[in-house]
Parts: sequence; structure tokens; C-alpha cells
Amino acid sequence: MVEHLMKLLKQGVTAAHTIACVKEQFVEAGFQELDIEQTWKLEENGKYYVNLYETNCVAFRMGTHMENGVSPKFHIAMAHSDYPCFQIKPQPDIASGNVMKLNVDIYGGMYQKSWLDRPLGIAGRLIVKGADVFSPKTIRYRSDRPLCIIPSLAIHMDRELNKKGALDTAKELVPLTSLTKEDNLLQYIAKDVQIKEEDILEFDLYTFVMDEPVLVGLDQSLLSSPRLDNLTSVAALQEGLISCQNVPGNTVDMMVVFDNEEVGSRTKQGADSELLSWILHKIGQQCNEGFDKCDRLNENFLLSVDVAHANHPNYPEKSDATNVANLGQGFCVKRSVGQKYGTTAKSGAVIRAICENSDIPCTVAVNRTGIPGGSTLGPIVSAHLPYPCADIGMPILSMHSACELGAKADYEALVHFMKAFYEA
Repeated sequence: MVEHLMKLLKQGVTAAHTIACVKEQFVEAGFQELDIEQTWKLEENGKYYVNLYETNCVAFRMGTHMENGVSPKFHIAMAHSDYPCFQIKPQPDIASGNVMKLNVDIYGGMYQKSWLDRPLGIAGRLIVKGADVFSPKTIRYRSDRPLCIIPSLAIHMDRELNKKGALDTAKELVPLTSLTKEDNLLQYIAKDVQIKEEDILEFDLYTFVMDEPVLVGLDQSLLSSPRLDNLTSVAALQEGLISCQNVPGNTVDMMVVFDNEEVGSRTKQGADSELLSWILHKIGQQCNEGFDKCDRLNENFLLSVDVAHANHPNYPEKSDATNVANLGQGFCVKRSVGQKYGTTAKSGAVIRAICENSDIPCTVAVNRTGIPGGSTLGPIVSAHLPYPCADIGMPILSMHSACELGAKADYEALVHFMKAFYEA
């Protein structure tokens, strides 16, 4: 079970690489790939996959007894493919003395100091000349070795370093790439993928931490890795959808992976768009020509799956007084008085009932009063699709750090729950 997650953590160094890995797994599991621009012909018990904008996707399974002229129920689980990192700017090379540096900006809300002194790879997409100006080609790229590093200042040069907080991002978070002034990043990458540098029209390139996932501890119960947020959710959704034995009745089970959650979701490939509504309409019309997304408003269900804050054993005062999400005690149901999560008492009861029926461990994650947490896909999507919604996720420590920490048992509980959710 954890092997599936390990593979995704190793391969999913950018959103595009994550979706490519997800596609590979679905194809191996017998899912049929559909073209978003074509008319679909869906069948009972059918398994389908749609690559949308290369950094997000949808997969779904049709129920065992789809009824003509009757709108289906939708059980939809959602995750996101992006994570905090450095995005490389156009004209990326900066000469500084005899050193070449990289012009970058921060993508998402990272813990900045955790990226210092780590060998970093570069990965993403190259957009190159195609058959015509409106049809450029995309080349996925990933360096096979570290290409840059962000050195910290030695403690001897500033004895107050351990007491200081925020870094000057334009000064202290600039990666070094070379001691050769003539070196050029795009020239290097073009040579690496065997194309001409002048054929590269644009690019989406990012730095990534080269560390691989590893099991930690005397009992190997802990999992340390970059990108646990949110590839743990992507992997669990996929495992649950593939291993689901049967989709009940007139139901469509769906997995949706959005991009750009870490920067607000308001993009065509993000959750704050009409993309999912459009997909539901495309599926629903196969069953009922008069389909409306609200036909079975209260029978549909949205599940937003994203990591939660685990109780930190060194900082117990940061957790809620009674709702403590300890590592190794199952996945979390996430609640928020300020509606930052989609869970309500009623939708939370649905999650609890599924867990009780299948003997799956879970806890409740609530932020300590006075410490607001971040939001998730749940409230965003339910504003477009007003279905019952719940937020769940695997509890982790060091969220948004270059490397994060979770428990293997909690991932396994999340996978078991996803399978039970899709079969319910």
C-alpha cells in the first residue's frame, strides 16, 4: 500500500509530473482515457480517465446499474497536485561576480528556512515550437541531478541568526547554479532534452528537493518526504478508486485533482472555476438528457482530502485542548468554526458512520482557538456545487517545510477509508 505512495512521492516533483504518474497508474488498472473535446460514450461499470490541462485530471467509475433518463448520484473526492516551492522566472540567469544565480519567486506559503543548504533539482514543462503558433508542443523535463542550491549565511557572520525570523526573499533565497559565467540554464536544459535553445518559447520550471521518501524510526512507523502535502491525498484517492470492488447502483464515483490550490485556486485548472461543473454535466447528460447538477442535491457528496496539522509532541500548546490529532491514530476529520473546511455536523456524521462500519481509525482535527489554519478545496468547490461536503486528510508535522513528516499507519487508514467511501 505504501509502495504506491512512495512511487508518487519520488516521481511527482511538479504538478505535471504528478499527473503523468497518476495517468500511468490508471492506464495499468484498465481505465480508458477520454478526450475532453470529444463526445463520450459511457457504459455501466466503465472506468475512465481524463487529462485536463496536464497539471490536473479527473478519473471516474460508473455504477453497476445506471438508469436511462435518471440523473446519477456523484460521490466526488478531491485533492491537489501543487505544493510550495520556487518557480523560476523568465530570463532566469543572474550574474554576480564569478557566480551564476537563478531568478526565482516563491510559489505558495513555504517555510523558507527549510529550503536552505539543500541540493535542488529543476523540473517542469518546456513549451516549444509546434506545427503552428496556436499549437505549441510541451516537453516534460526533470533534471537527474541537483542543479542549484541556496546557501545560508554562516552563524559566525551573524550571531543573531538563530533569533531572526523572516528572510529577505530577494536576497537570501536566491539559488546558486554555477561558478562559470558563461553557463546558461536554458542552454543546459535544451542540451539535456536534445532540442535547440531557440525552440523553447516559454517554460514552467520549478526547483524541487532531491530527497527521496524514507521510513524513519526504530519501528519504521514514520514517513519523511517532500510533498506529503498533498501527494498523500492524491495517492490515497487513486488507490481507493482502483481497489473499489463495485460502484453501487446509479452512482458515479469520481477522483478530481486540481492545480494551484497553494496560490488561491482561481485558475482554469483550479478548484475556483466551472471546470468540475462542466465535467459533471458532460457525464450526467449520458444518463439523462435533461441533467442538472442539482438534480440530486442532497444525495451527492463532496470530499476534500488534504493534509491536517498533527499534534506536535514538542509543541503540545499549539493543539486544541480536546481535539488532538496524534500521529499513528488514523486520518483526520477536519472542522473549522470559521468555515475554512467544508465539514458540517451532518457531513461529519457520514464520515464517522463509514469509519465505524469498516473499523477504520480516525480522529478530529480542530485548530486551537486563536490559531487560524489555512483553507482547503472544500469550501471553494461547494460554493460552485452546493452538495454536502466534508474535509479529511492525513495528519502531518512540518507542513509546508521542504520535507514533511507523517505516519505510515495514517496513510493506510486513509486508503482504507477511500475504498469504503467509494463502495458506500
